[in-house]
Amino acid sequence: MKRYFAPYTKARTWAGTLHLLLDLPLGIAWFTIVVVGLSLGVGLIVLALIGLFVLAGTVFAGRLIGIVERARAKALLGLDTSPPPAREHAEGAWPLMKSFLTDQPGWKGIGYGLLMLPVGIANFTVMVTVWSVALAFASYPVWCWAVPAQVNDNYVITGWTRIPYTAGVFVVGVLLLMVLPSLIRALVSMDSGLIKGMLAGSPEEALRQRVETLTVSRDASVDIAETERRRIERDLHDGVQAQLVTLAMDLGMARQKLASESDADPAVLALVERAHDDSKRAVADLRNLVRGIHPAVLTDRGLDAAVSSLAARSPIPVEVDIALPSRPPAAIESAAYFVIAEAMTNAAKHSAATLINVAARVIDNTLRVEVRDDGVGGADVEHGGGLAGLSSRVAALEGRLRVASPVGGPTTVLAELPLPAGAWPPPEPQEA
Repeated sequence: MKRYFAPYTKARTWAGTLHLLLDLPLGIAWFTIVVVGLSLGVGLIVLALIGLFVLAGTVFAGRLIGIVERARAKALLGLDTSPPPAREHAEGAWPLMKSFLTDQPGWKGIGYGLLMLPVGIANFTVMVTVWSVALAFASYPVWCWAVPAQVNDNYVITGWTRIPYTAGVFVVGVLLLMVLPSLIRALVSMDSGLIKGMLAGSPEEALRQRVETLTVSRDASVDIAETERRRIERDLHDGVQAQLVTLAMDLGMARQKLASESDADPAVLALVERAHDDSKRAVADLRNLVRGIHPAVLTDRGLDAAVSSLAARSPIPVEVDIALPSRPPAAIESAAYFVIAEAMTNAAKHSAATLINVAARVIDNTLRVEVRDDGVGGADVEHGGGLAGLSSRVAALEGRLRVASPVGGPTTVLAELPLPAGAWPPPEPQEA
């Protein structure tokens, strides 16, 4: 018996009752707003275009209905639903009007507003009737003395007959009170289903929005990282490198001056010579570092020229076959360059190859970069090293890096970098 009456000690039973009772006044309000807005909008379209503005305002009111109902469900039912996606912003009067009139969540809110009147009438009637009857019957033994003994012209409740009658009414009231929490839960579940189905954003839409947000965030991170790399390169090239070159020149002049003096201390001369040699090595190392961060030739002339520059410095002969209709976005071009540079460096250090082939093509809106050598193989992308770093770099652009390097060779490094839609112009048709 206790479990049947335990729900009355919980706030959700009373909050659910309040929610169902509010269905009627809110249903009347939503129905009135929607019907008046639609009627005026459709009627005024025939007379003037102002009807379109009224219809747009009505659809916007549908969005407001969804906001209010989701807030009410969260406050009274604890129902946390994700909102539908925001309406697309448009520039210009007609595109803006079109975005309002074609707003799907707004029309769903209108449908919910029309449906809430019959639903509100039903819920309100059921709640008021059942609560009234249950409380009246359960408390009947307390106030039964005030009820006239004569029920109708033919039946009179007198004497001992009042006892079983009163007991029967009391039992019916208690049974209704026992059933009432389940009835409230059922009606609340129906209301929750309507709100989820008509006013909440779908999980697929929420996932799509999340993916779009993460894509924008990732692109911004990639662009920031690329900008920061170029800033470091510029600072090193224009600042530190220039200072080191100046220092090397000063040390060189000091070295010559000391060497020309007959009474110069040999120990001091040796220190200056060593400092001069160290400064020249530091300049060379810094130039290599700057070139590794982001080579200037890649920025100025593109991937083909940058890879040709790498090939010219390679100790292994390199065949370059890069045929691109135009330059890809900077982040993708940079990733492709470093894939090629790392693969060529690994081949020069570890492969004992006699030839390296580098190719780049655009296939199905994807930049495919392939580096192949005829060396001994055994390259591994799984256990750290340069290839693992390249894999992460390519993955940040939603690309894929694959390495095929059986023992005995050959080794093939293939990077697939998807290009943004519309960012790659199609090749111009050749004249016949």
